[in-house]
Amino acid sequence: MTLPTRLVQAVRPHASPGLLGGAAVVAGTFAATPFLLPDVSTRLGVPIGVTGLLSTGQVASFALAAFLAGRLFRPQRRFHFLGLALVAAAAFASALTSDFALLVATRVVSGLGLGLLTWIAWAEATRFRTGIFEMAAVAPVTAAVASPLWGWLIGVGGYRLVFVVLGVVAIAAFWLPIDFGDLPRIGRRVSPSRSNRLLLVALLLTTMGGSAVFIFSAAIGIAVHGLSPLAISLGLSINALTGVAATRATPSPRYIGHWMGVTALSALVIGTIPSSWVFFFAMAAWGYAFWMAIPAVFTLLAEKSLTPSERIGDAQAMMAVGRVLGPLLGGLALGATQFARLSVVGALVMTAAAGGVWAVSRHRLRERATV
Repeated sequence: MTLPTRLVQAVRPHASPGLLGGAAVVAGTFAATPFLLPDVSTRLGVPIGVTGLLSTGQVASFALAAFLAGRLFRPQRRFHFLGLALVAAAAFASALTSDFALLVATRVVSGLGLGLLTWIAWAEATRFRTGIFEMAAVAPVTAAVASPLWGWLIGVGGYRLVFVVLGVVAIAAFWLPIDFGDLPRIGRRVSPSRSNRLLLVALLLTTMGGSAVFIFSAAIGIAVHGLSPLAISLGLSINALTGVAATRATPSPRYIGHWMGVTALSALVIGTIPSSWVFFFAMAAWGYAFWMAIPAVFTLLAEKSLTPSERIGDAQAMMAVGRVLGPLLGGLALGATQFARLSVVGALVMTAAAGGVWAVSRHRLRERATV
């Protein structure tokens, strides 16, 4: 959702409202996915595992747009508005179709717009000392506001109504003022840091394992924990709110890998222990730990980059690739309704990512100690 300008400025005071509005559109669109999949499955008669293709198509084009834009273009206003236009057009088209294949195609178009918006917003964030952490706060704040709304709209009008609202929100973001500094095109020359490459792989793995479980979180809440859509939306809001709190903290580099390990543990218990209290607690822990870790990983990337914004497009693209592979992995692990198996597989992949980040952070700390 596009947040009111005053709230947006409170979260990210250095950036223009337009860029924050674009980032909020991205976050609101992704926050809608867990609610859309069960409804699309029911209304269109598509198996729940197959509906993950909606997320796969969207984040695949997201990854392509974020990566290529960072290599080929310099951030400009026209790309911001093009991104919003693509998101809005795709949302309205999604609301009009009852064909699953066409619905997937509209999500691919949406992903292109989302990738452009994310690339510009995060590239701008690198211009300020605390920019990465402040931009990171936009996603959980937006999700906290949007999740209850999506849960309510799904009950009122199904996936069509959600897409209509997403389209209206993207159009509304056109009216927010936008301004950003002169950022260079990255081009092909990037830092040869091997530890940065490992961090990029870790970002891919953590988003792959996490999205494999998270996009089916609404289905898990219903089938495993016996929760209503409204209760599930509250759980996702709690996940977002704890993430907001995390973005205001500065974690020690020594414990970044540990925080990623907490996200893996949360993914494990959410599908294996049937209890509403476990669902809410795991969601809270997941949100806090994820947003403690990810901005800190971005900071580690910037440390070994030629310019602070060098690896932003790459990092976003790798995370998007993880979100592409996640629904595929989740669909295979889920099968018919094997939610416990899904959680175990997702947690194992996320644990591997945590191990990689832990190794890099320890290596960087030893480097500093010897200087």
